Amino acid sequence: MDANELITLGTEFREQTKPEDALCCYGQAFIADPNSASAFNNYGNTLRELGRPDRAVPFLQHAAILDPSMVTARFNLSVCYLLMGDYEKGWPAYENRWEFEHLAGTLPNYEQPRWTGQDLQGKSFMVIGEQGHGDIIQFSRFVCDLLTKGATVNLRVTDGLVPLLGGTSADNFTVTTYADPLPQFDYWAPLMSLPQTLGVRINNIPQTIQYINAPGDLAQQWAQKMGPKRRLRIGFCWSGRKDAWLNRHKSVPFDVIHQMVLSNPDYEWINLQIDAEPEEAAALAAAGVTLYPNSIRDWADTAALVHNLDLVIGVDTAISHLAGALGRPTWIMLNQYAQDWRWLLGRDDSPWYPTVKLFRQPTRGDWHSVVKKISKYLTWFKA
Repeated sequence: MDANELITLGTEFREQTKPEDALCCYGQAFIADPNSASAFNNYGNTLRELGRPDRAVPFLQHAAILDPSMVTARFNLSVCYLLMGDYEKGWPAYENRWEFEHLAGTLPNYEQPRWTGQDLQGKSFMVIGEQGHGDIIQFSRFVCDLLTKGATVNLRVTDGLVPLLGGTSADNFTVTTYADPLPQFDYWAPLMSLPQTLGVRINNIPQTIQYINAPGDLAQQWAQKMGPKRRLRIGFCWSGRKDAWLNRHKSVPFDVIHQMVLSNPDYEWINLQIDAEPEEAAALAAAGVTLYPNSIRDWADTAALVHNLDLVIGVDTAISHLAGALGRPTWIMLNQYAQDWRWLLGRDDSPWYPTVKLFRQPTRGDWHSVVKKISKYLTWFKA
């Protein structure tokens, strides 16, 4: 087979979650064609998915040298830097996202200047939320830095996040949707570009325990809906967006999460997975889990519910980010293969969320060990 055929075969193995076989194909491909940037890029990216970004970097760098126009290699390189916690290199390289896949061509081109560190005292600033709900929740913390610098900030997000993030009443801060008319502004920036300009590093991420609040009246309504507490209340979710490729790696099979609930009957389990299938909801109800069908209208409702919980157990999805942003004790179950860069490597805590504890798969696909460890930690947990 020639290099292109080997790359195609390797990609098929990767889709089948056979990364070791994929590496063999990609390695043979760049032996067959030492000038194949695609072979080096795919080899490096697979190493990154296997949790070896340090080994991946040279291959991705070489791919970018062979083909300077290959955005994929430059983007994959940025993810490696971020996964390793090298934010000094990672944030600038992550700007390549605006040329990559679904974000390509979406970076606005306003006549007002993009913020690169200019004085903000008395200036108006528009921040463009981007990517998923979890990304917006995680990076919205940096709006506080802009306010501290004297700016009046407008944050633009998806409809469902407005009731949550727009709940703060302040003359210098507003939240609108992407569809709303553009406000007047002096400077603007994408939300996930703020850390680069602010000089964020692993050791200076703001350690604010809580930077998002659940709306007070809504939190009280949910407390009344839930009734008197007789046991520790634990909310849980087991899946992210079901149409996302990575979800098959980072989601926990329902039978595993169901067994976790059945094995720990001394708690009040509360379902946070609003898109649970009917048969899953029925099985949870039979196990004594509390469900609130059709009661969670937006992220403000979710925040109000989470506010009333003692613990949240979830996977790498927006609910876990929200629980961390609310300062609630949060345990996140992490996949070993193709893990997200923001959780870094080899640690059970997160510099992004002081109240988060990470439970990592010991080997690829081993959720049973994760749940077993969580069950053990539950016996020690005190609210």
